[in-house]
Amino acid sequence: MVPIELTVVSAFAAVVLLGWSPLLAVERLRALFVWPTRTLLANYLVVGAVVVVGQVLSYLGAVLLVAGTGPVTGGEAAGIVAGVIAANVLVPGVAAVACLRWLPGRGVWTPDTSSGLDGRVALAVGVGWYAVVASATFLLFALGIMFANLPT
Repeated sequence: MVPIELTVVSAFAAVVLLGWSPLLAVERLRALFVWPTRTLLANYLVVGAVVVVGQVLSYLGAVLLVAGTGPVTGGEAAGIVAGVIAANVLVPGVAAVACLRWLPGRGVWTPDTSSGLDGRVALAVGVGWYAVVASATFLLFALGIMFANLPT
């Protein structure tokens, strides 16, 4: 990967993680980030980076499935955007299901709480908000890249 692409992916990750960070105010979501270390910021960055890398790989998969390796036409661009938006729901959704299945068994996180919002509801809201933030960020970055590459 050349530096410009790495810069774009890093900026995408930073914007998505910053956009999702207000949900850390919800105690049941904040409790998800007590593993692998005991520092909230380090865990948020590690887990977020893993999810965003999975997200970017799913974007590559959507592009390859829709357009192959050739140039992208207008109709294919719409298919790519639809695939990206679907991936923005599926990738965090799979991560949420993995959290619900794996973390309570290890004693790291429990979805239920006697006070406040149920962890499953908070996780569903988190997945939905992540999909909105990642989709909006993707569209903004795609438009920026498109305009930056227009002929002069």
